[in-house]
Amino acid sequence: MPNQNYEFRIKTRREDIDFINKIMEAYEGIGVVRTKNADAGDLTIVSTADFKDDVRMIVEDLDKKWVVAKIVSEGPWSGEL
Repeated sequence: MPNQNYEFRIKTRREDIDFINKIMEAYEGIGVVRTKNADAGDLTIVSTADFKDDVRMIVEDLDKKWVVAKIVSEGPWSGEL
């Protein structure tokens, strides 16, 4: 069975990490935020292939209106948490 999980690598500011995490939590189950390096503002959002378009839309909307949230890369989940 192919990998059904999907990930987004996000570049943000340290001060925006908590807000991004809380927004994703509010969508209950759409994705899990993992902080790779808080000082560098590196986040990963792990989701499923079914929700990838929704996660992309949320992140892009956050970046336009509220915080810095640039999608650096996206694709099948690497398996790394």
